Amino acid sequence: MSLSRRALLAGAAVLTLPLPIFAQPRRYGLQPVEVADGIWMIEGRREVFTRENGGDIVNVALLATDQGALVVDSGSTAAMGAEIRAFADQRLGGLVATINTHHHPDHWFGNAPLADRPVLALAATSATCREYAQDYAETLYSILGSWISGTRTMPATGEVEAGPRAIGGRTLRMIPLAGHTAADLAILDEATGVLVAGDLVFLDRATSLPDADFATWLAALDRLEGLGPAGVVPGHGRFHRAGEGIAQTRAYLRATRDRLAMAADLGLTPIEAMAAGPVPEFAGLGANPEEYLRSVVRRFGDHETLALPVVGGA
Repeated sequence: MSLSRRALLAGAAVLTLPLPIFAQPRRYGLQPVEVADGIWMIEGRREVFTRENGGDIVNVALLATDQGALVVDSGSTAAMGAEIRAFADQRLGGLVATINTHHHPDHWFGNAPLADRPVLALAATSATCREYAQDYAETLYSILGSWISGTRTMPATGEVEAGPRAIGGRTLRMIPLAGHTAADLAILDEATGVLVAGDLVFLDRATSLPDADFATWLAALDRLEGLGPAGVVPGHGRFHRAGEGIAQTRAYLRATRDRLAMAADLGLTPIEAMAAGPVPEFAGLGANPEEYLRSVVRRFGDHETLALPVVGGA
């Protein structure tokens, strides 16, 4: 599709998508579940974006504090953000702040209904959100249709830095990492030992690789494993306590990296690499084969560059 982000951004970080006259209010019926003391999770469907799921594909965490809920990631649309806000207001004493773990739109396009309180992210995340806001908005509108109508793209305006931070009386450890994107934030809740991992960890849902750096991501997983979390809220997939999400994400990254490298070494074309399909062990995960096909489109060139001889070279 033809994209025109730079012309349309024109320095603005706030964009409003059109509201068709036929659009009706949309509701997801989100069902937060308390997974640890004072930590609630909304589990997204283990799918890619479709008009049927309306973008309800991402996990959201709500941490209860003395001043209301701290929301970690806000979903794909304003309608999702509004439902998250309603739960915070009705069950957790209001909203204290929102944190976005990285720049992919399913993690921050729901910011607007939460933006009367601080919205925080790594500085690099906010910058990338501003850069790609229009691209994402156009793409999601083409996929989700009226689900996204009225959504305003509002990147974080506050900054998160590495180290301990108390929010609403709850002490958190901010852990900037990278690998899934160039700037990923994981958050460790000191009271419960629960790790909110963002998209550095997936479980039972194919890992998303369009911006991946395999080596950096694997190193980040080692760092998260070393924390010894008592539980993990992954970016996609179920809450778990035994570290299986970190193990599965690591195995998926290594296997997919090796599969793409092998295809490039064999001189396959991207179409042939797609036709080979995902690593069989992971073919049954949610969002596959779609995520594998997207991985070939976005990452296969890296492996071709390493595998193919340079014309005129030694």
